[in-house]
Amino acid sequence: MMKRNLILIAAALVLLGLAAFFLIVPKVLDGKYNAVFHATPYAASDKARDLHRKLIVVDLHADSLLWDRDLMARNARGHVDLPRLLEGNVALQAFTIVTKVPRGLNIESNDDQSDLITTLAVA
Repeated sequence: MMKRNLILIAAALVLLGLAAFFLIVPKVLDGKYNAVFHATPYAASDKARDLHRKLIVVDLHADSLLWDRDLMARNARGHVDLPRLLEGNVALQAFTIVTKVPRGLNIESNDDQSDLITTLAVA
């Protein structure tokens, strides 16, 4: 009976851990690493605005599908959602798949051996 109770407690702890990992951790990481900073808008000349309206803007990388977000609404996290794509005159957006996650996320100091994708894939 005691062994059965220990097994039930262990199973409950594993389920709680999995629930936390899949339901809580992604939102915490998304908020930590994908915050939107609201800077004062840059002043653009009329000539620059006119040029931007004529451009076909293409963004070939966005990890937005990693996170549980409604891309149809303006978000407080991340850099891609439909309202901002329309405002930015983006004609093509590629929603990519992550194949490498550098440890420390520092473009200046990460080398090709600094990768967390295997850990994320196992998780």
